[in-house]
Amino acid sequence: MVESAENPAQLWSWRGNELFGEDGQSLALVRSDVIYFGDQRLLVESVAGPIQFRARATTGEGEVFTLLQSGFTVQTLSADCAGRSYQLRRSSVWRKERNIIGETGTVATVRPLISGRVDMLHGPAWEELPLADAVFLSWGCVLVDSPVRRPRV
Repeated sequence: MVESAENPAQLWSWRGNELFGEDGQSLALVRSDVIYFGDQRLLVESVAGPIQFRARATTGEGEVFTLLQSGFTVQTLSADCAGRSYQLRRSSVWRKERNIIGETGTVATVRPLISGRVDMLHGPAWEELPLADAVFLSWGCVLVDSPVRRPRV
């Protein structure tokens, strides 16, 4: 996901079931457990049980994306997006903010707010993050960390 120097995108926000760019443009929308972005879609299945969190998504082309709880708590999540690996680590035991770490470093930081909005700040390795990965990983953070549950539509 390469951003030009003239038009850098620094912040995305999930508000309810919709992801907005810094300019207010809608980037993705979730309806009935399907994430729509551009001409693509991801069918998402998630289980937020009392012991284990996991989410799985499949593209129309059959690519599989997974997000799993790595240990006893949700402090660290492990993700595989069509063969690309990420770790989603909370920055503190006291906060729900997460750093998304790819092979080359931190690609983004996700911050759930008390209002229910979830912000995604672009990190130093943002250019390494494909759009589908960014959308899936940030939505996974909404599912596991947001203080306000998403409405079912």
